[in-house]
Amino acid sequence: MKLGAHEQPLVFVKDLLGGTVQAEAVSPPAADDCGRGHACNFCPEETRCRLDKPAHNKNLIESRLSCLRSIVLVLANKGGVGKSTVSANLATALAGKGFAVGLADADVHGPNAPRLFGLHEARVKVAANGIAPLRYELPKFRGNVSVGSLGFFLAENDTPVVWRDAYKHDYIHHMIGSFDWGPLDFLIVDMPPGTGNELITLTDLLEDFNTSAVLVSSADAVALQDTLKASRFCTERGLPVIGLVENYAGTVCPHCGGEIELFPRAPEIAAFEAAGVETLARLPFAAVIAAAAAAGQPAAGLPDSPVTEWLAPLVAACADRLRWQPKVDIRELSSSSKTAGLLRE
Repeated sequence: MKLGAHEQPLVFVKDLLGGTVQAEAVSPPAADDCGRGHACNFCPEETRCRLDKPAHNKNLIESRLSCLRSIVLVLANKGGVGKSTVSANLATALAGKGFAVGLADADVHGPNAPRLFGLHEARVKVAANGIAPLRYELPKFRGNVSVGSLGFFLAENDTPVVWRDAYKHDYIHHMIGSFDWGPLDFLIVDMPPGTGNELITLTDLLEDFNTSAVLVSSADAVALQDTLKASRFCTERGLPVIGLVENYAGTVCPHCGGEIELFPRAPEIAAFEAAGVETLARLPFAAVIAAAAAAGQPAAGLPDSPVTEWLAPLVAACADRLRWQPKVDIRELSSSSKTAGLLRE
């Protein structure tokens, strides 16, 4: 099957990965725009529709973004440094502070968010308002995180996603436009490794919105050297960097409680400081993080978790990004013709 540059990737998911997406029939389209909260390729009327499909998809994305106060890209230039774990814990820590938070999983080939939130057996469905993210509830009713991931579309959890860049490009647009995020203070985006197609597509898409980055690296010199490349990407794109998270930064002896450094302090840290990137969190190689991830409950969302304290400077820095951002007025949105039909019932 030959793929065109503008083919929509989730048709591939729907047709070839077990039919996990189910479209619901809705009312006939209006004269100018159908008002549906999902991209055209999900629509049961797509083959018969003669409306301006590119305009609908563009307006859909703009409508979603108008409901988001701050978008935070969690990225690095290297895999295996803990971006997904940091993303999940940052999202739950913010939710625990009372913020409305969503997590968008942009890692096409390794969508881990469903597993980290204990949602890996769940699947999603397309409705008139779009694809409803699945909700992770923090223990003791302290908040929730809306989670959207390609993993919710796969027939099996071990199904590989074998896509060229054209499919990835379109999925990134679906991730923002077709998921029914609703009004959020923060959308945390778990990025795949590298500075390639997915990151370029997303930063292009978010260029005029309140978007910033959190860099993640393990504490060794090799990973930090690669993450410096992600820092330079942000500088060249004009993407503000909130700070750096050093993961696997030592451990704690289970017997005496003493701290043990696993890696010598790398000279690359000075390069981050010279670029104005401050280390806001140093997460140890800790059993509490690993056990919570395996259980599908991010550790920062658990009561009395030390991870909440470890992430506190990062959470405060993210919250500071909202200082000059107006709150989303749901009443104003509901009266807007541009966003009519996109808010959750």
